[in-house]
Amino acid sequence: MADSVVRSLLIRASRSLCDCEFWVRHLGWEDGALAPLAETRRLCDEAEQKSAPGDAETAATLAVLRSTAAGFALRHSVISRVDADFDDEDGPDLGGMGEYDPEGLTRPLAEQAVRAARAALDADPEDALVPLQLGHALTWSGDRDGAVEAYREALLRDPGEVCADACLRHLGALPAGRAAPGRRSWDGAVMWGERPHVSPTGHGSHAFALLRVLFPIDNNNEDHRFLLFASAAEACDHADALLGSDGTDPAEDLADEDGAIVLHLHRPGRPIVEYDLTGRVRPAPDGGPPRVDRSDVPLEAPAGPPLPAGRPLRIDTRTCF
Repeated sequence: MADSVVRSLLIRASRSLCDCEFWVRHLGWEDGALAPLAETRRLCDEAEQKSAPGDAETAATLAVLRSTAAGFALRHSVISRVDADFDDEDGPDLGGMGEYDPEGLTRPLAEQAVRAARAALDADPEDALVPLQLGHALTWSGDRDGAVEAYREALLRDPGEVCADACLRHLGALPAGRAAPGRRSWDGAVMWGERPHVSPTGHGSHAFALLRVLFPIDNNNEDHRFLLFASAAEACDHADALLGSDGTDPAEDLADEDGAIVLHLHRPGRPIVEYDLTGRVRPAPDGGPPRVDRSDVPLEAPAGPPLPAGRPLRIDTRTCF
């Protein structure tokens, strides 16, 4: 178990990766995405130096964070330096490094992504995010057999992993009898007005709270942000901080949105419990910013092993931090 200093460093590293993911999704692969990657690496190094010997939980979280950072760095180089596709839904082209990168600009990053992912697989044999990252790096490098093995491992750890499913289809290696997946993308809820898919039971072996926040990108587009917390109380605190943070009337803004802030409580092997926090926003009696009414929300930590501080998770089609 990490002490408070190490926990803080891990959470800050995860937040830096969250910033990087925002660049990926909405601002393109400009070099601004490199700053949070560098900050993530610095924070991980500091956390490792200050962690207690034999702290396997912190070591596993560091390995997953470093693998995620290495995956982002490879993707940045593929898109911005080589000008090749690295799609968020079905990964890179098989053997793209040999076809599009004759100068080998991406080779060191691909090799580092493979090493970091394999180290994370050793550190945490259950994490569902890392096999996907390994599959992408091996696909770009041209190792089809290794990529197939990695993507199948991703599906084994999370049968609902749509990206691994799509990658195996492109490689002609989908396991026999696997049905075509339905449209489960969280983004589909924004693009097509569908309700985002939520798995019927909790994700993985840890308990945590997931806050889904709908936010505007520009005047015409919206997207969801997914944030992980140890308990509903921490998630509600964050929701309170969001209300009125832009100087507008949050109650009026949220009234126009269907489920702009939604809380999901995950417990291993048990049904996910969902709370629409938008409908629980109440004006403060003292005239201050509105607050979420928590009277019927279980504020204690969800039952089960807690999600380690700073640990990112792959849930459906999104990496959550």
